[in-house]
Amino acid sequence: MKEIEQLIYGRMTADTAATVGLVALLGAATQIAHAFQLTIPPVPYLTFQVFSGGKGMATGDFARSLDYFIAFNAFASNYADILARVRHLFDGYRFDVPGSYTEIGSLRSVFDFEGPDGFDEVLETQTKQVRYRFFMTPKAWNPIAA
Repeated sequence: MKEIEQLIYGRMTADTAATVGLVALLGAATQIAHAFQLTIPPVPYLTFQVFSGGKGMATGDFARSLDYFIAFNAFASNYADILARVRHLFDGYRFDVPGSYTEIGSLRSVFDFEGPDGFDEVLETQTKQVRYRFFMTPKAWNPIAA
């Protein structure tokens, strides 16, 4: 799971395109955080968290894939632009997994759910949640040597 979150965070913070990139829309890469932090970043910001996870739909004696649902929460007046960029980053995306990773063989993602528009009374800003489904194929524990 840690490696999945590292890949997701790395993809978001690397999106530095001039005016349309996620970092530009939020103002800084520090405005992207894992949910449930001790300190709340100033608005605008985007959080991500594991919503649920489980074995994939492949049949057999072992789990050939694991499915993780990751929720992204935008807290900003421009939440529609932020979440459109999240969709650009993760809908139908196949990740390049570093060879040094020990858990992930492959990872891909697709759009899953968009919640209703909302307003956070404490932060006094608009908010919205979207979820993406991440399909992870584990790396072989005992790979066959060539």
